[in-house]
Amino acid sequence: MNKLSELVVFGQLLSDVIGIPVFIIHPGRAIEAEYADRSLQSNPYFTSIREQVAGYAYALYAAEQPVHFTRSRLQYFFVNAMDENQLTGTLVVGPYMNEKPQEGEWNETISSLPIDNRRHLLELYEEIALLSTERIAACSRMIYYVLRRQLVDSSISLLADAMSMQEPVVEKKEPDAELSRRRRSGMLHANLSHERVMLHYVRSGERERIRTFVMESIIAEDEFGVLAKRSRIRSEKNLMITGIALICRAAIEGGMHEEDAFTLSDFYIQQLEEKDTLQAISAIMTEVLFDFVDRVSEVRRGHYSPAIQDSLHEIANHLYGDITLERLAESANLSPNYLSSLFKKEVGLTISEYVQRERIEEAKRLLTLTDYPITDIAAWLNFNDQSYFNKVFKKWNGMSPKAYRKSERRPAQKYSE
Repeated sequence: MNKLSELVVFGQLLSDVIGIPVFIIHPGRAIEAEYADRSLQSNPYFTSIREQVAGYAYALYAAEQPVHFTRSRLQYFFVNAMDENQLTGTLVVGPYMNEKPQEGEWNETISSLPIDNRRHLLELYEEIALLSTERIAACSRMIYYVLRRQLVDSSISLLADAMSMQEPVVEKKEPDAELSRRRRSGMLHANLSHERVMLHYVRSGERERIRTFVMESIIAEDEFGVLAKRSRIRSEKNLMITGIALICRAAIEGGMHEEDAFTLSDFYIQQLEEKDTLQAISAIMTEVLFDFVDRVSEVRRGHYSPAIQDSLHEIANHLYGDITLERLAESANLSPNYLSSLFKKEVGLTISEYVQRERIEEAKRLLTLTDYPITDIAAWLNFNDQSYFNKVFKKWNGMSPKAYRKSERRPAQKYSE
């Protein structure tokens, strides 16, 4: 069995038999096929598992036996399929576990996670199969024999020292040479003082000062740094990605909702990666600055108390979930009655009215930017009755969801009823 297509078929059969996820990896480090229970695949943290599994350089490991490794307390093994000494694909089995973590053993690992993330992570670990070392060793030897037609010496302990995947070795000589070159050049990095000024304006939501700052700034590439010697565009992108991360955190410190800030950061980095000219990269960075500073300015105009800001953030994080007064009060460390009164005083709406309005705003974005059916959008946002959703939508916007979608779409765009 030395063809990639054969490996794909075998992987599915194998996963059905052993009940463990199986990945088939193309030699180009892409997932050719993936087999796992739906409950695992739907867990948000399974995305990280996919990325990790796809990213390893399996071709570097030519051991005449299955190779076992551990990542994030989860265990895996893989076998390379060969055809005339050429790698045709890799079969990866995992994740699985030999034993579950003891209660309290990993509290430090997950204590800093948001409560929903923590729940997803715990659910993932609950779903992971628990297998003895003996059984998994036998399984890996069998798979190795099927793929390579060679027996693995059963006296070899495959799992005693769960193999860590190779990490890069840094030679100190090259960084030291670069330090010397920079000292000789006389050109110093200016970005510390430069970024302090810029980030202060973002944190304060001062749009006019940001505008002046952008228009009058003259900073050379060598002052910021060169992050990719072979490509000026790659270097510029790397610098801008670093800048977006700093701007994102400054905006959060200025009061912007954390999840919104990180989502915007991811969006702009993705936009940046698609650009292929210095002018386009620069334009994205300018857009990032003004977008974040405008959003911080809008938040700061509200002048909400910390308790209300916490409640607003909690609501924004759970628009698609269950939002109750009791949950918000517990998060803000206030009594439900007091929070309700304070919210109405500062925001001008009751909590239920505000939640309703924000869900309708989210529905408007989905109606404008996606082709999801209106019935699905209503259900996702906890409007389980379509007629009630239409009534509430019309209350806030003066028209039905269907009419709104038509009014916001360009003629070439399609929409679903």
